[in-house]
Amino acid sequence: MTGMDGIAMDAVIKLVSNFGIPGIVLIIWAFSEKSHERTLKQYREDMIEQRRMYEEGMQEIRRMYENNADLVRDYLSLAGNLKDVVTINTQAWQRVTDDINRNQFCPMVRLKKYATGVEP
Repeated sequence: MTGMDGIAMDAVIKLVSNFGIPGIVLIIWAFSEKSHERTLKQYREDMIEQRRMYEEGMQEIRRMYENNADLVRDYLSLAGNLKDVVTINTQAWQRVTDDINRNQFCPMVRLKKYATGVEP
């Protein structure tokens, strides 16, 4: 059986018997220090992983923001084009409405002209 860093158990027992209580405290402190180092190493690795995940999340948020900005630009362009279409359609319907109100296309409803001359 091996103890701390490859030292045989009987060597540990000899060390303890030679140094007594201070030797036991030293050994316990050494084991505690190794445990502390492992804990710190694991903490560092966990923090590095957390940082990586945070940065990936921020990159995704940045991509979503850029995509939304592109969407807004495209929508503004589409809205401008749609405004032109609505304006042209409104003008065309206004002409149709004016022609209907003048009754000049249907011969059955056409207003009687009081001017003399050749009728088409």
